[in-house]
Amino acid sequence: MAVMAKALALGLALLGTALLPTGAHAQRGNGDPLGGQFGVVEVALSPSEAAKDVELMSQALSKLPPQRPGVVDTYVISASFWNDPVFENEAKEAAAVLGRRYDATDRTVVLSAGRGARLPRTYPAASPNNFNAAIGKLGQILDPKEDLLVVFVTSHGGQDGAVALQETGRMGGALRVLHLRTALQQAGIQTKLVIVSACFSGHFILPMTNPDTVVLTAAAADKTSFGCEPSRDWTYFGDALFNHAMRGGEGVMQAFSEATSIISKWEGGLHGNRAALSPAQRRSQPEPEPSNPQSAGGEKALVVIAAAESYGNAIACAGHLSFALDRAKTGRPLKGLADANALTSAVNAATSRATSMGQPRGRSPQDTGKSIASASATALQLFQGQSEYVTAHAARCMAP
Repeated sequence: MAVMAKALALGLALLGTALLPTGAHAQRGNGDPLGGQFGVVEVALSPSEAAKDVELMSQALSKLPPQRPGVVDTYVISASFWNDPVFENEAKEAAAVLGRRYDATDRTVVLSAGRGARLPRTYPAASPNNFNAAIGKLGQILDPKEDLLVVFVTSHGGQDGAVALQETGRMGGALRVLHLRTALQQAGIQTKLVIVSACFSGHFILPMTNPDTVVLTAAAADKTSFGCEPSRDWTYFGDALFNHAMRGGEGVMQAFSEATSIISKWEGGLHGNRAALSPAQRRSQPEPEPSNPQSAGGEKALVVIAAAESYGNAIACAGHLSFALDRAKTGRPLKGLADANALTSAVNAATSRATSMGQPRGRSPQDTGKSIASASATALQLFQGQSEYVTAHAARCMAP
């Protein structure tokens, strides 16, 4: 990931030199054609592609429902900034998980750099203007005194902490922590959950740390992350956090802790893979170092986040417990969860809790019941490849 980002940065610097007036590049001081501003060097879309992008962005923003007074509403921006399929899939699937967890499915905007040159777009382009437009629109809708904004970005990252923006042959640039922090401030956003999946993303921790912000990153400021090959469905970090840990009913910091344990296990496997290589092959491949994901939890933000995710977490618990109960009734209980009577009581309690939490949000008991059934079906699907984690989620949900 870091090698690609360095190559992109070099290309931008050379292209910027060609585009700037004589003497202007030297005035920039550091070879950055944008002078530290948030932007890209970009070739225009064709007229039809440009029109489609405007339409996609307009649809994404116009469908967002209004803020509900007295309810902690959550709005989500999920963006893939590099045009490999793994990043678009991660942004799409993470948005779905976040939408369910924070009751924000209809309050979510997905942006993407696409899946490769000449392939049709499904989502609005992850350009600086579209990204800032999404932040600006949500800043107009939500109530900064009670609502939450979740921002998730996924891409390659550079050693200086820049998150790369690339569409091959058309657009290149970078999102830096200063750009994101400034945009959120200008939009009047107060309470935030910021999640960055990229190499060296730990650079986002210190500048974003304040009582109103929780920050989660895939790696420390001096470490790479893993799993960004185009053929994958998730990066290691996205897979561990969204596809495993956040499927359950735990709070976000508990989910992050679980995700770091999963990542550590997977990264341990990389060492084993390298050890199996021949001596010549090992010499050509550096020893993989732990990515060391980072987190910072603002005290005020954690209170708001707990309120925002309570309904979704109750649904997740009811869904996992319903799945466990079905297994117990059919004589195939999950490990440690064979008592059908205890499971029935736990399901009823979790369902009652979810129903009562849903009512202030305008969710009828029928709506909540459908969501629980969907969560149970998802647990069944995940169990095929994640039996250990599905079982652990259900067991934790047994606690009152």
